[in-house]
Amino acid sequence: MSWDKIDVPIKKGKVMTNKVLKAGAAKVDITPDKSLFLYGYPHVERYSQGIHDPLYASALVLDNSIGELVFCTVDLINISKYITKKVRAEVTQKCGIPKKNIMISATHTHSGPCITEMLSNKHDKVVPPADKEYIEILIEKISRVITQAYNNKVECEMAMTIADGKDIGGNRRKKGGLADPEVPVMVLRKKQDKQIYGILSIYCMHPTVLHEDSKLYSADFPGYTREYLLDKLGRDIVYLYHTGPEGNQSPRHYVKSTTFDEAKRLGYMLGERIYNKVLKVEEGHYKSWLELKTISKEVDFPTKQMPGLEEADKNLEQAVERLERLRQDKAPKAEIRTAECGWFGAEEMVTLARCRVDGKLTQMLEDVLPAEIQVFKVNEAFFVNVPGELFVEYSLRIKEPFSGNVFVTCLANGELQGYIVTREAVEEGGYEASNSLFGPEAGDIIVRESINLINKIS
Repeated sequence: MSWDKIDVPIKKGKVMTNKVLKAGAAKVDITPDKSLFLYGYPHVERYSQGIHDPLYASALVLDNSIGELVFCTVDLINISKYITKKVRAEVTQKCGIPKKNIMISATHTHSGPCITEMLSNKHDKVVPPADKEYIEILIEKISRVITQAYNNKVECEMAMTIADGKDIGGNRRKKGGLADPEVPVMVLRKKQDKQIYGILSIYCMHPTVLHEDSKLYSADFPGYTREYLLDKLGRDIVYLYHTGPEGNQSPRHYVKSTTFDEAKRLGYMLGERIYNKVLKVEEGHYKSWLELKTISKEVDFPTKQMPGLEEADKNLEQAVERLERLRQDKAPKAEIRTAECGWFGAEEMVTLARCRVDGKLTQMLEDVLPAEIQVFKVNEAFFVNVPGELFVEYSLRIKEPFSGNVFVTCLANGELQGYIVTREAVEEGGYEASNSLFGPEAGDIIVRESINLINKIS
């Protein structure tokens, strides 16, 4: 099945005589009120023992008197198609915003609760099923925060700028490898008093300063970025952190430790860079009206060729041997961490091989496909929203034909059960290629369809 649709909804009963831009922003605490399994690191029985910093759902609604667009982000490891569908239906009923004009993405913190059933962890005895009660609470809270943002709308002005995320993180598979340090920043201020009240940014980075030894709810370093901006600009500011293609991006080669102090150092570094760029936005760059459009398409991906059980078991044996060898040789921590992740991936490859045999793979594919590719046009900027964990090479390919005004968010509007890797990563092996359901062809499809949608909406 494949379709595309452009939505420029006209508000019934209204004739636009003046071009007026309104925007509303809101946030809601989504931290569980009980101990839940912290998802992100396999083979570790890791239940929360308290709250270090709250998890939030944050929303921004743009309204140009013709139609609305919704940006929403949640401090969770992912977002499912099921949750997206439920939230969209609720918001459409309450606010009249078309479903395809709503995007929801996850910051990808590994210190939040599990909310989806990941096939690659099916046989991991320490990973429990997602808590159904929390999922229903989450749906209500995400719907509420978008509705609150809709009801909070005021006349405003918007500006775009670009911050630099270099040396906060980078390519985790290869030190100094391909990365995208560009951090697009959207700034909203009230038209009446010029007070900033909303900021949105996108950064291509795994928020994984904290590791499996941390057992507290936390948004990781993006939570500190939010804290920095609120301290500088006011506690009423709503900050949306969206995660760009981070499949092969992380702070692995840049961290000095895996502590909250280190998360603070990197989060404040990003916050300071965003803050300094916001201060330098020239008056003439603020716009009091925006063209808003959206277009989307659902696509299917071919599944990759899964290894047989014998091959998967052999690969796992080799991964364990490599990890032990590096530990004995006292290799650098980052190299050992890469090998540990390679072991995780090899374990998950065995699970996927078993699931292919018993039919669970087919069932899971029905839950995640077709995948939605969504593009928002905000004046001359294009926001491409896709599910899954893309390698940064794919977003750079999407951006290449255009003049620096295309920004990609991953982990949006659904989950692809893992990574979208490159052909090079498949040949090299390792964690991401081992536990993915789809091969590089999926990345090619995302690139091609994203470019097509941008061209159509232009």
